[in-house]
Formats: sequence, C-alpha cells, structure tokens
Amino acid sequence: MHISSSDKPIDRMDRLADMAHFPAIVNAGATVNILATLLVTWALVPRYPQVYAPIVWTAIVLILNLSPVILLRAIAFNKAPIPPLSHMDFYRDQHRFSDWVYLAASANMAFWILVSWSIFSVSHAPAILAAVLAVAFLATFSPVLLRPLIR
Repeated sequence: MHISSSDKPIDRMDRLADMAHFPAIVNAGATVNILATLLVTWALVPRYPQVYAPIVWTAIVLILNLSPVILLRAIAFNKAPIPPLSHMDFYRDQHRFSDWVYLAASANMAFWILVSWSIFSVSHAPAILAAVLAVAFLATFSPVLLRPLIR
C-alpha cells in the first residue's frame, strides 16, 4: 500500500522528496537556522583564519543542532502518536525523524558552513554576505516557494 508523503508518519520518511511536505513553519525554522549560522560564520572568518577553524565551527554547530535530538530521545520526551509530515510541529517533533534525516540535515549544514567560510575568506564584503544569504534562503526555503508550481 502506497502512502502519500504528506500522510507518512515523520519517523517513516524514506526519501528526500518527503521533506517537501513539511509544514511551512518547519521549513522556516530550518531556513532561519541556516541563515543565523551563516551570519555567525561571516563574523568568525576574519577572527579565526586558521585552517582548522571552519572544521571546529562546523563541529560546534552540529553538536548544538543534534544535542536537543539526543537529549529528547534519551528521556523519551513525547510519547504521543507520531504525526504525519503535514502535521508535524517544529519543536514538539524535532527528535522523531528517522536517523538518516539528521544525517542529511547535518550534511546540509556542514555544506553551508564550509562553502560560506570559503567564500567569506576570499571576500568579506557585506554584499557577498547578502548574496550568500539570498542563495541559502532560496535553496533552503525552496520546498515552500515551489509548492504552488508543483500542485
């Protein structure tokens, strides 16, 4: 039996395309997380020119992003039924995805940090920051922006 993506429980996601069915507020939260991280990355680049700095920063961000998931899973927070993708809550359900979803989100965050660090190391101009933020916004929030075109 085929279950449409929007009706899948969040712990049963089995493909990246399922993420297009998150409520807009969930995509907005992920987008704000990426953009805030890029702003801090931009501020850190001139202060920490060492080669290892972007790797350390990436590790810190990933630990900060995954810690709530690990903590909430450890204390079995929220034993309510697992909602479908289209009805998930950004805060209440953030720890209930399949493990591969966190791997994909972590890889995405690492990509944005390392690429932006490289770009900001070459040019630290505010216009470059604005361009990187715009591209990151469009890429991260695109599932919501493209919904009217797909339906």
